Amino acid sequence: MRITSNLPSFIAIPLLLIIVIVSVLVFSLSFAILLIPMAIIGFRFWRAIRLAQKQQNNDVINGQYTVIDKKDDDL
Repeated sequence: MRITSNLPSFIAIPLLLIIVIVSVLVFSLSFAILLIPMAIIGFRFWRAIRLAQKQQNNDVINGQYTVIDKKDDDL
């Protein structure tokens, strides 16, 4: 059994377009609400890891190089 709509086609087509546009906006907004906080947390975590690596590299460089004094009398 087929149900016919009482809406004329000049009202139904713009109504369907409005429904599609609103649903796409709601879907995009829900993704933005989920992804923006995750991106902020990920950026902070990445920055903390990068800072830790820089501090570790500075310690390694200071530990690798030692100054050896060479006197001219030994030659």
